[in-house]
Amino acid sequence: MHRFLTKDYLSGLMFIAFGLVALYFGQKLALGTPVRMGPGYVPRMLSIIMMTLGSVIGLSALFATADERERKRYWVPVAALSAVWVLLPVLTGILSGLAGLGTAFGAAFLRLPDTLVVDLAILSLASAVLGRRGVVPDDLVEAPKWKPITMVTIGIVAFALLFERTGMLPALIVLVLISSWGGEEFKLTEVIGNIVVLAILCTLVFKVGLGMNISIVQGVW
Repeated sequence: MHRFLTKDYLSGLMFIAFGLVALYFGQKLALGTPVRMGPGYVPRMLSIIMMTLGSVIGLSALFATADERERKRYWVPVAALSAVWVLLPVLTGILSGLAGLGTAFGAAFLRLPDTLVVDLAILSLASAVLGRRGVVPDDLVEAPKWKPITMVTIGIVAFALLFERTGMLPALIVLVLISSWGGEEFKLTEVIGNIVVLAILCTLVFKVGLGMNISIVQGVW
């Protein structure tokens, strides 16, 4: 089971999970068209990109730990069937005429993430049940470091709770302070420097540049 504990494989699963969550929460939003985008268009495209990227990363990690027998026996037929399934709309469009070729490529693009996720599931199952030990990877995931994970999570939650109540600046200060405590070293001068730089950048980008309706300090600006 060591092949499923590599950093790349688990990172791929994380990207897929984020993509699926984005698809679920954005399923009721109107998509629109590339010319007139609806509120669900960008989340849908981002979720597709994340699922595709995660599947490619996971498959690459799985391929690197598979032996030659597994690659010939499982990977080749799965890759061939997947390619046919994804490119089928394009082949159909070519046979029907070039007028609908753009739509055909769009249909093929939408088929890609689902196909890659299914491929990852099939090949993972085949590797776990029917595969041999394979190649021992050199990037096995380390034991979780709970202090940074906990402090960063608390910092993000605190930022979300304080943002509308106190404004962006106080929430940002709390976020940086709490997250910094999760590191191995806590240097107050570096933390203050980070707060100053982030505060200036966020104010210039979001408040001044984009003109977003957010408060820097609640009741003041």
